[in-house]
Amino acid sequence: MEVAAFADGLEAWLSDPPASFRNACEVIPTFGGRVAAMQGLMADLFAAGWGRYGWPEAAGGLGGSILHRAVLWEALARHGLPGMELFEHLEVLAPTLVELGPPAFVAEVFPRFLSGEEVWSQGFSEPGAGSDLAALRTRADAVEGGWVVNGRKIWTSWSKYATWCLLLARTGTPDSRHRGITAMIVDLRAPGVEVSPIVQANGTDELAEVAFTDVFVPADRLVGELDGGWAVAMHILSSERGTYGWFRHGFLYRQLLDHATLGDETTDVALGNVLVDLAAVSAVGLAGVRSHEAGIPLGPRATFAKLLLCAAEQSAMDWLHSVEPDLAVGVQDGETTVLRQHYLFSRIVTVYGGSQQMQLETIAKQLLRLP
Repeated sequence: MEVAAFADGLEAWLSDPPASFRNACEVIPTFGGRVAAMQGLMADLFAAGWGRYGWPEAAGGLGGSILHRAVLWEALARHGLPGMELFEHLEVLAPTLVELGPPAFVAEVFPRFLSGEEVWSQGFSEPGAGSDLAALRTRADAVEGGWVVNGRKIWTSWSKYATWCLLLARTGTPDSRHRGITAMIVDLRAPGVEVSPIVQANGTDELAEVAFTDVFVPADRLVGELDGGWAVAMHILSSERGTYGWFRHGFLYRQLLDHATLGDETTDVALGNVLVDLAAVSAVGLAGVRSHEAGIPLGPRATFAKLLLCAAEQSAMDWLHSVEPDLAVGVQDGETTVLRQHYLFSRIVTVYGGSQQMQLETIAKQLLRLP
């Protein structure tokens, strides 16, 4: 289906959406409640076909490109959906999984991701290897029929709710750094996996620490090449830093629209600054989506999208804080609770996916060629 026809059909569907869409648009104070609501919506989007466009037929999709997905999430935000919740990983992990993952396994499990039946997490950071990803120590040792994984990951988004984890493990020597890392798919239900949710300052449990003790991973679960995990990680980060800005920006606009009447002339300048920041994210995000659709890697240029999104996210929540004092102190009604969660989360956006300092260093060294 052509993108224009897809957009028209989706608009017609959203003019009289199923109950799952209305449920997902409600104010739901708990993260687990929002997860359940989004799973219901994903099931209906899958059944109606809208959630399958933009993904190859071999992986359970209906064909098309990232432009179909860009249209889908923009329309959902415009019609009132407040966020993607844990299905952000459809635009972070899934492009890499579909392109570089084992084809037979992806064909089996990916439709369950699209339909909301199963969720994925990302096992990158470790207690002693956060920003310095090449220093990771979780090991995968070859055994008959596969690998045995031992180690510990932290800040693994959505692992409490996930079935599968796309894990980076060391398969080379301890000093091999980025040259001895392999990406593999681990079943979080397997013996030896222990998931410990981390309750954040904003009260949500979307992050977790995951321990792996003699966890067996079948040989057909590698993503990319053996010892080629660094390239897989860069592929994922290209989506997380580059194209994700487009998928996030619509929900930031949604927050502004939902609370625009709270402002007055004293906050107009701040609101104008937010809109300028968001316009930059929209432009750069769309350029990234079109580049991805054309098969042109963003490479280090993705850092611009990441930096702009961080600025927009924080300025939007700062404006909201200025017009809604109860965000900081006040009655803990459902809406205030959710807004407070979003505000506190906005404080960490300059850390995940590579810190702001790392992004600036990338621009300095790889784009400006500074010493």
